[in-house]
Amino acid sequence: MVSLGVEAVGINYFTAFGFAFIATAAFGILFQAPRKSLPISGFIGAVGWVVYCYIRKDLAYDSFYAMFFATVALSLLSELAARVFKQPVTIFVIPGIIPIVPGLGMYRGMAAIIENNYETGMNILITTGMDASAIALGMMLMTSVFRVIKISKDHKRLLQLLHKENKQ
Repeated sequence: MVSLGVEAVGINYFTAFGFAFIATAAFGILFQAPRKSLPISGFIGAVGWVVYCYIRKDLAYDSFYAMFFATVALSLLSELAARVFKQPVTIFVIPGIIPIVPGLGMYRGMAAIIENNYETGMNILITTGMDASAIALGMMLMTSVFRVIKISKDHKRLLQLLHKENKQ
């Protein structure tokens, strides 16, 4: 069983996938993404959520690592989808990260501070900040990898063009 962040609710991976798919597609609609990109965005967000749940619950890794690898997975899928469907990558990656954004941690941290539990609140907020930085690092890593690949392909084409001109 996978927890959705609410301790009393445990669901299987298929149900988690379905809920994450719907939530991601709904945010795609909210962000006015093209209609044809919504199922792909939903799939990407659902895969990211299931990867997060698997790493966090079944492999028992820290939330930072689960967030990082889930973001790497969904960023990879977003970059590939952007190239296949000839759309900007943001159409896929922004809705895709919605299921793993640590909003509950922000809420709980702020609620603890408001209730004068400063130490607990700060611990929760620091953990949530680390989780958010894992999302940023995962996105940055995959974006950089794809940018390096694109630059190397462009560089190779330029070298071939220069080589042809030198032969003539």
